[in-house]
Amino acid sequence: MAVDARTTWPDRSEAVFDVRDLLRLLARRRWTILAVTLLATALAAAYSFSRTPLYTAKATVLVRPVLTSPLEGRGDQVNMPTELELVTSSAVAQLAAELMGGGVPGQALLPHVSVRNPAGTEILEISFSDPDPGRAREGAQAFTDAYLRFRSEQAAEAIQRYVTRLRTEIADLDAQISSINEQLASVPQGSTQWRTLSDQRSQLDASRLALQGQLVSVSALSTDPGQVVQPAQRPTAPSSPDHPVNLALGLLAGLVGGATLAYARERLSDRIAEPAVLERYLGAPTLGLIPRTPTLRGSARLAIVEDPRGPAAEAYRTLRTNLLAVSRRPPLKSLLVTSADMGEGKTTTAANLAAALAQVGRSVVLVSADLRFPRAHAFFGIPNEHGLGQVLQGKLPLSEALADTDLPDLRVLPSGPVDEVEEPVELLQSDRMREVIERCGEADFVVIDGPPVLAMADSLVLAGMVDGVLFVMDARSATRTGVAEPRHQIEQVGGRIVGGVVNRVEGWARRAAYTAYDYRRGLLYRLLLPEGGPEPAASSARARDGGRRRPS
Repeated sequence: MAVDARTTWPDRSEAVFDVRDLLRLLARRRWTILAVTLLATALAAAYSFSRTPLYTAKATVLVRPVLTSPLEGRGDQVNMPTELELVTSSAVAQLAAELMGGGVPGQALLPHVSVRNPAGTEILEISFSDPDPGRAREGAQAFTDAYLRFRSEQAAEAIQRYVTRLRTEIADLDAQISSINEQLASVPQGSTQWRTLSDQRSQLDASRLALQGQLVSVSALSTDPGQVVQPAQRPTAPSSPDHPVNLALGLLAGLVGGATLAYARERLSDRIAEPAVLERYLGAPTLGLIPRTPTLRGSARLAIVEDPRGPAAEAYRTLRTNLLAVSRRPPLKSLLVTSADMGEGKTTTAANLAAALAQVGRSVVLVSADLRFPRAHAFFGIPNEHGLGQVLQGKLPLSEALADTDLPDLRVLPSGPVDEVEEPVELLQSDRMREVIERCGEADFVVIDGPPVLAMADSLVLAGMVDGVLFVMDARSATRTGVAEPRHQIEQVGGRIVGGVVNRVEGWARRAAYTAYDYRRGLLYRLLLPEGGPEPAASSARARDGGRRRPS
């Protein structure tokens, strides 16, 4: 009855987070995110309110073209990047310090000043910040005046240097002209030498006249460097710190930091906290979420029989519905119920699942194959005087070992006395065990309660003999390693995990709408229902009946 084909389920362990995964992660780690956000916002508030308020005053200057050459007059354009650097130069800062007084050096004022040039304009906005609003206004105006004065003085010095040069050249020409006049007086008028000297004097007179004209023009040049468009005003409110902006940045940083920390903790954590993560590591869907029921905890009681209207019974009916869907493709008659370790609820799940299947008219045989720590018989009040161990040793026929229960369609094969079985794994690996599964397979379902996978090799032997494996885990202690390692071992021996069951669920059910309706309407049924039509009417009726119909 073993299945050679491997599972056709997509390998969810290779999947990456989608948007829904991320949203569930953020919701699950909301307290981490909230704590980091509150901390970052508190730090931002402490920083913002502990800073000394600063007032900023601003003056606006229209810059006129500088004098590039006295002969060429004013330039057509202003080199604004140069002017930006000039405002914060040491020379201008020293002039501003002298205008402000107080004996503060210019270099000490530079950290307080800033300047910007609006794009496409020849305007400078000079700002000065200081805890004293009056000094902020004074500083902005001082730097504005110092900048204009510096440019004016630079232009005036350039003109003065050129005037001096022109006067020197004119004096040299006057000396040359005087020398030529003396030579003309000593030679005959009209002679060749006289005519030569006359031509030279005429040239010198022309040069002198040109220089004299330049001197007049340069002396008349204006040294206006620009105009104050908007004088600095006394600020009425501090410009820094900006409490709303600082708090908003702290809030944003906290949200980003909290989300990053939550994601990092999730990726580094080995714990499984929701069905989507379980499915990625198990490689199969979550078929059932069984809620924690303190009244039944630790007792061998059938929730689906003793408390049929309770949440646990409804969860087992959901598990049954989903398992019936899974069992159609490929066919699934023999099912091994196991877990990674002891105490995760595999026997409770196997017993309640077998009872739930019997309640909808399916003939079921529950096999207690845990020959070391058997408990399945206790759920039905059956003595464990004989059972599977004796059958596998050839001491007892299978027909005599099977026990009836209060449910007409359910029979139980107990494990038998533990002390009569010396090598359980060898018995389970024998051909007789395959024969037992095949003979029990005359029923609609054979549910086998096997030992934990990581504790012993018994379940791995059985995994290769059955059509599918149902993996049970405790929601309180589920880890990725505790799922991935059993899955690997089961697949190594040719087993096929058809689904997972999560026991003792508390927060899981509230975080994800993994209900029977979701599976019937969602991905599970689209994957599992035969192509070309809906599920058979009889099976659908039984599934919808939720276990309330009794076999006739």
